[in-house]
Amino acid sequence: MTGAALVFIMIFWLMMIIPCIGVGWLGYKLITELGQHPSKTPAIQMGVMFKLIMLEIVSMTVLLLFFKILVAQ
Repeated sequence: MTGAALVFIMIFWLMMIIPCIGVGWLGYKLITELGQHPSKTPAIQMGVMFKLIMLEIVSMTVLLLFFKILVAQ
């Protein structure tokens, strides 16, 4: 494997692992809050859903920018 391919794999891996860690952290917070306040389930889920949507939008934008930079002509 060439050096450029290894660098590409590492950058792509970082761009994928950071949103995955964020989703895991949000899930952990969701479960913890649901365990402490079970009667507030809809409000807690809506708060986490908004954060999750924002995380997904940002991560997809970063991936698309990375693709656009690599395919620049």
